[in-house]
Amino acid sequence: MPDTVTPQNRTVRTALKIGGMHCAGCVNSIQDHVGALGGVTKCEVNLASEKATLEFDPKITDLKSIEKAVEEIGYKVVYEKLTVKIENMTDSSDAQKLEKKLGSINGIQHASANFGNGKIVLEYNPTLVSLADIRKAITGSRYSIGREDYVTFADSEATKFKKLFFLGLGFAIPVLLFGYQEYVPFIPLHGSATAAYLVFSCASIVQFVVGWRFYAGAYRIGKMKSANMDTLIVTGTTTAYLFSVANTFPTPNWNHIYYDASALVVVFVMLGKYLETKTKGKTSSLVQKMIELQPRTAKIRRDGQELEVPVETIKPGDVLIVRPGEKIPVDSLVLGGNSAVDESMVTGESVPLNKKTGDLVVGGTVNMEGMLVIRAERVGSDTVLAQIIKLVEDAMGRKPPMQKMVDKVSGYFAFAIIAIALATFVAWYTLTPGIHQISASLIPAVAIMVVACPCALGLATPTAVMVGMSKAAQNGVIFKDGMSLEMLGKVKTIVFDKTGTLTSGKPTVTDVISLKQSMSGKIIGEDKVLEVAAIAEKNSEHPLAKSIVQYAINMKIQLGKSDSFFAVPGKGVRAVYDGNNILVGSPGFVQDEGINIESAQRISNQLQEKGKTVILVVWCETLIGLVALIDTPKSSARPAIQYLQKMGIKTVMLTGDNQSTAKFVADDIGIMTVFANVLPSAKSDVIQSLQKNGPVAMVGDGINDAPALTSADIGIAIGSGTDIALEAGNVILIRDDLMDVVSAIETSRKTVSKIKQNLFYAFGYNVVLVPIAGLGLLYPAIAGLAMAASSVSVTSSSLLLKRWSPPSKKKK
Repeated sequence: MPDTVTPQNRTVRTALKIGGMHCAGCVNSIQDHVGALGGVTKCEVNLASEKATLEFDPKITDLKSIEKAVEEIGYKVVYEKLTVKIENMTDSSDAQKLEKKLGSINGIQHASANFGNGKIVLEYNPTLVSLADIRKAITGSRYSIGREDYVTFADSEATKFKKLFFLGLGFAIPVLLFGYQEYVPFIPLHGSATAAYLVFSCASIVQFVVGWRFYAGAYRIGKMKSANMDTLIVTGTTTAYLFSVANTFPTPNWNHIYYDASALVVVFVMLGKYLETKTKGKTSSLVQKMIELQPRTAKIRRDGQELEVPVETIKPGDVLIVRPGEKIPVDSLVLGGNSAVDESMVTGESVPLNKKTGDLVVGGTVNMEGMLVIRAERVGSDTVLAQIIKLVEDAMGRKPPMQKMVDKVSGYFAFAIIAIALATFVAWYTLTPGIHQISASLIPAVAIMVVACPCALGLATPTAVMVGMSKAAQNGVIFKDGMSLEMLGKVKTIVFDKTGTLTSGKPTVTDVISLKQSMSGKIIGEDKVLEVAAIAEKNSEHPLAKSIVQYAINMKIQLGKSDSFFAVPGKGVRAVYDGNNILVGSPGFVQDEGINIESAQRISNQLQEKGKTVILVVWCETLIGLVALIDTPKSSARPAIQYLQKMGIKTVMLTGDNQSTAKFVADDIGIMTVFANVLPSAKSDVIQSLQKNGPVAMVGDGINDAPALTSADIGIAIGSGTDIALEAGNVILIRDDLMDVVSAIETSRKTVSKIKQNLFYAFGYNVVLVPIAGLGLLYPAIAGLAMAASSVSVTSSSLLLKRWSPPSKKKK
């Protein structure tokens, strides 16, 4: 994610991709060391995504100092590599200028342009600068981009592990063949000193060439006075290796040579790291897929001509052409044409939506049928797709409470295993008589250190969280952090705002009623009531106000401009027009202003019993009439409420509207508990009272309901079309569909269930196999294979979430 700065305290928020981590021990070491730097206020490291999320004061420290601190303890800040073919460089000076410009961009570590082959090679931090930013910088310098060769760190690491595995396997085969002469007696030199020296040479290459990264990892974690998976592997395999060396020279003693116990462990662990790296990359593949959604080029209409230009050069206001089968380049407004657009990858809506003139279309979605002429509205980081990617990436860098607890426990895991291995060695040494005393004691101790797997513990939670968040995003739900993902499934009560949440938010004027008051000898009719109400509401942003104004315009009423305007949140408005005072608002508001409302009471009650919202209109201190509006429930409201109640969740309506109207809507959709006539400032108090019975979630539009959303344990904000970056909510629903509240809870429960399943497996694996190894029933080579398989199994288990879909989605 790019750097962000909060103006209040000038804190920089950013992220770095870290290479070389294996388990929770690595995570804790980086967090402790970097977190101790002056100016660093927060450092959270995610093992699965291999990212460190940071907050620091730029006046005290900078990014280079933080990167140096990471490298001091033996890890590295990862830079992806990108090779770009530049089509129109004319000479070497062009190459130098482009190299200098790209090198100055925050996040690009190195840029090297070569005029000879027309290519520029970049090393950049993907969390600080995106491919889109790089392309924009190149095209902004009036160069054309040809082919791109993009190599991720995960791909390069997987390739290294694969090569090391095959190298180790090649040298481990002779170790295996000569070590088990009873099974392959036809192999020449069996049992000879020459064979023992050959096995020593092969095992040494495996131990110190193939396994060198384990020694480097153990050394750097040792400098931090900590231990991790590398410590266990190095301690176990080196012990077996050195014991075998002592029995190889000067005269081999084949009965006490166990090179296979060290060499095969290193080979199997390398295989496990290769498979783990590949599967870990798949857990975060959704973000990469979403990045790839945006097309590279777009067809733009300029001066009567249709030109193909890079997407990065599009500006708001540009007119674009999108033909059937093509992707919509950026968030735009349809100017002409009619088509069905597939928005499934962005919004989770499986059915293509019909788009016509005046509709908004989202960048990255696919035009299925007719040609569309669109006008670019939002580009770059302002698009829906860019906002979703940023929110998901940010969320993946924030740990849920469960993961923090497991990381803390895992930090002591390696020390506990070493202690158990030492105790096992002493026990076997004490109980085993004769010449085989040391070997009989050594093998179980080595097996314990090798079979124990802190990796599985460290990966159990973050891999499930990453896949869970990706699955949620595919279904139109964005969790802002891991805590929200973990907590939402535990809520006992869900509180819904009414207007704009349970209802469409587009109230319609149904009645304009005059009380037949007389002024200046004239009876005030319905038109005058509507005119006065609309003049007062003209400057208001409230949905009811907008509906009244629009209705007056539709009725061809000329609206003057008020001399003054003042809104009372949740109640109404005061205005002055042509020297006369106007009050427009709820009956309670008007009454509180000292106006007698008895003449409107009967009519008001009748309208409210029909589910209508009543607005009283006062002009010149006289109540002159009423305006009634109705806001119909959303089609998804009733099924969502029914589904939640079946899940054992209590549903509550919280609204500033009157009791009669609120109850009418609540009865219609099936909500039993209603809090009406509640001002925005008092909604937090209602939330806090409900929290006495368990965790509470609040669903609202993220603007008027901000205090209540913040007070709730989990705030669920409904995005409005293209505006999804809502600050108030912990969870964001991209679509205006209340069934997504259900799928969000289902996703939370399923993900937490998967985390618990993974943790049960990881802990159970260690609890079962460590004692078996301690009893001497597990040979180190087999223990190494089991350890490699455990972390891969946990990650693969998390990947099974990709095949799961929320049950509520299946029934739609």
